[in-house]
Amino acid sequence: MIREYQTKDLDAIMTIWLQGNEQAHNFIDPEFFKQNFELVKMLIPMSTIYVQDINGVMVGFIGLTENYISGLYVEKNSRHQGTGSALVEKAKQRHNELMVHVYKQNSDAINFYLSQNFEIVGESINEETNHPEILMRCNVEHKVKIGKCAL
Repeated sequence: MIREYQTKDLDAIMTIWLQGNEQAHNFIDPEFFKQNFELVKMLIPMSTIYVQDINGVMVGFIGLTENYISGLYVEKNSRHQGTGSALVEKAKQRHNELMVHVYKQNSDAINFYLSQNFEIVGESINEETNHPEILMRCNVEHKVKIGKCAL
């Protein structure tokens, strides 16, 4: 079940965030994420967060700042089971356009977003890590079906 963030979710979110960053970004010194842990923990409640909850256990989350995906993380053992796609779909229900930065070296994330109909629209250097990143965008079409009775 995808649901909105609750205060009690913060520790699980931070565990998934730290492990996910260390696994996906092995080209960045792990100390970088550890040093930013408390800052991110403080910022999480300021974002719009949706969590994927399976039988009371959080397996992933997506963080949004307006239409910008500030984070999408899925617990390692729950990857490749549709969790990330479902979380992106939830974000698409709320926005007409989504944007995300992805490290250029994180080909798994790039391929995932391409599979979700994102396109590459730019490239830059991340100021904090000095690693190249790609800006991706997805324009979302909201189709409203109106039955014959509603016309």
